Amino acid sequence: MVVMAKKWRSDAERHAFFLSKNVDKAIREHNMIEQGDRVLVGVSGGKDSMALLRLLVYRQRFSPVKYDLVAAHVRGDARGSEIDVPASLVRWIEGEDVPCVVRDIVMPDDEPLPMDCERCGRNRRRTLFEIAEEMNCNKVALGHHLEDFSHTALMNLFLHGRLETMAFRRDYFGGKFAVIRPLAYIREHELVRFAQSCGFPVVESDCPMAATSRRKAAMELMKQISREFRSANHNIIKACTGGFDPESEEE
Repeated sequence: MVVMAKKWRSDAERHAFFLSKNVDKAIREHNMIEQGDRVLVGVSGGKDSMALLRLLVYRQRFSPVKYDLVAAHVRGDARGSEIDVPASLVRWIEGEDVPCVVRDIVMPDDEPLPMDCERCGRNRRRTLFEIAEEMNCNKVALGHHLEDFSHTALMNLFLHGRLETMAFRRDYFGGKFAVIRPLAYIREHELVRFAQSCGFPVVESDCPMAATSRRKAAMELMKQISREFRSANHNIIKACTGGFDPESEEE
């Protein structure tokens, strides 16, 4: 029997098909999205968060598990909320036919500026939880990819003496919300290729902490380690998760 090769309308569709397999795998194995969920997708403007939204929209067409999506952009960085919202990003989200909420970052009144990355991340997550409650969402999806997990592990090791990383899924407030990371099995270079094929708008970040952050240092160190030890990313995550292997399936 001759099996006909699938014809793709575009490179973007081909990439979405293969990447969605790893998204499905992560969602299924970690119970990330369930029937009737309302999922708030944090969209910062980077390639990872835009890829996350596009892939979750794509899989809605085929998944037997039905869920709703809401996009959220938190305006602000280490300097606070006094920065512009990229118009190209808002137009792009609207083109995905997903409701979009734009909100200033929520901070304590006495928050010293500029914030370090840890405090900024905590305040951004707090803002997303507030949006999720207002929009009746029970899941908050973030665009962390496989390498982000190993970077976090290195930071925790060097700063706190613990070999641990982010959770694939973590419940908050007694299960009221769950933070999920559906891109956990996807490598960064796959997302770069997907973003290029999709023609995502380029949203440059001029956060003053971006070039000097500890996460940036961990990223550079991980690149050096990976050149010598190709399985380093997977093995670090295996060590953090009790032997669980997040190896992704590449096309």
